[in-house]
Amino acid sequence: MAAATFEHFDSRIGTDVPRDCTIDLSQFIEPSNLEDLDTPFSEDEIWQAIKSLPSRKAPGPDGFTAEFLCSCWPVIKHDLRCVFDQVYALRGRGFSCLNQALITLLPKRADANGLGDYRPISLIHIVAKVLAKLLSLRLAPKLNNLVSNVQNAFIHGRSLHDNFILVRQSARLLHQLGAPRVLLKLDLARAFDSVSWPFLFEVLRCRGFGNRFLDWIALLLSSASTKVLLNGNPGPAIWHRCGLRQGDPVSPQLFVLAVDTLGRLFHRAVELRVMQQLHPRRTIPTISLYA
Repeated sequence: MAAATFEHFDSRIGTDVPRDCTIDLSQFIEPSNLEDLDTPFSEDEIWQAIKSLPSRKAPGPDGFTAEFLCSCWPVIKHDLRCVFDQVYALRGRGFSCLNQALITLLPKRADANGLGDYRPISLIHIVAKVLAKLLSLRLAPKLNNLVSNVQNAFIHGRSLHDNFILVRQSARLLHQLGAPRVLLKLDLARAFDSVSWPFLFEVLRCRGFGNRFLDWIALLLSSASTKVLLNGNPGPAIWHRCGLRQGDPVSPQLFVLAVDTLGRLFHRAVELRVMQQLHPRRTIPTISLYA
């Protein structure tokens, strides 16, 4: 069972799948001014990130929780400040020890008998979680301008209900139009696990992210390792080679930046008349994303 579990997750997050195509992102993505994301981490910013971590969560491999950091902040703040000074200076040697995670498996149904019947829950080291939260808080105010309106997940001020209403009203309008149209619903299976790192960084560079912010994201991704808990016993470490880690505060934001490329491709296809506009008189988005 331990060997089968390791092989299953190693093939998902520990094996890089080469890309068989490339996209000229400059055709439909314009860079933004994001230089302020590269500024040093202040003590107040670290404290705000700690306070915004969700409480009553299971601890990672280190055994610490957000409640511990909040209670002991006067004692540990100097040590944490030193850690993030090193991260800012890109001295990442040994950060892999602070970027470990455990996966615990929760059954999706009572008769679960295969690994596909279990939901993996990632329990991350508290220091890596704080760094991800710092980057997430910096990135959050930028997302509304960076991500097109067809994507509503993980963006403050947007609601998934808008996607549902849009699709329902669009289907009603097209039915009244009486013209032949196709409504296609796609489910991105294991979407987080399948994100290509080279593609993600191509998208981030094209959007105007600075080198230091990209290096912090690269540090978080490349130094990550995970052990799967089976009957309470952790298995061998799986070093990440692709995908985004669930339970990481910045991962959903990175995901929507990457998947937004799909919406922009559809928009570009309509502009070039590769695809027909859905309605001759009303502007109906060709795609609705709510990953």
